[in-house]
This record gives sequence, structure tokens and C-alpha cells, in this order.
Amino acid sequence: QKEAAGRVPETPYDLVRRKYLKKLSEKTERNTILYYSGWLQKPGKNVPSMWINDDDKNGFMSAIHGMDVSNGLDVILHTPGGDIAATESLIDYLRS
Repeated sequence: QKEAAGRVPETPYDLVRRKYLKKLSEKTERNTILYYSGWLQKPGKNVPSMWINDDDKNGFMSAIHGMDVSNGLDVILHTPGGDIAATESLIDYLRS
């Protein structure tokens, strides 16, 4: 399978993840975003760069760009936590 330039090849986990996220989105009839960091891939490396922080807003902006906002949004976060102010800022951004 040929991948687009700069794109990471999909793993079997990605295929399963996308399948069930699509099913969830179809069931709820809402947009769904799964956002996670690599903290489980690096045990014992629970460092601030893997927590939710102000830099994550760009990722959310990219994920929702062009999304039909009238459908609503479900967000699944899978991170070790993070900065409260940064998380509140993300929520404010998503609500706007």
C-alpha cells in the first residue's frame, strides 16, 4: 500500500481504531475525535510534553477544520492529564 508523502503508514491498530470510531460517530450522529499522546508507548516517561498543554490547540484546530459543526462533537482524550488552563482553553475554543 502506497502512502502519501509525509504520512505515517497505518498499522493494524489504526485500522481497528478507525473502524470503531466511525461506528461510534455513525451511532451518535456526531463528529468524533480521539486525541491521545504517546505516553503509553514510553513507560515511565510521564513527562509534561505528553500532557495536554497550549501546543495541543493547533492539533484540535487541524482536526476540526472544515467539520460540519451543526453535527456536534464528541471528544475522547487519552492522555496522562495536563495543564488545567490549557484544557479549559481547548474547551472554550471547541465551544466557539
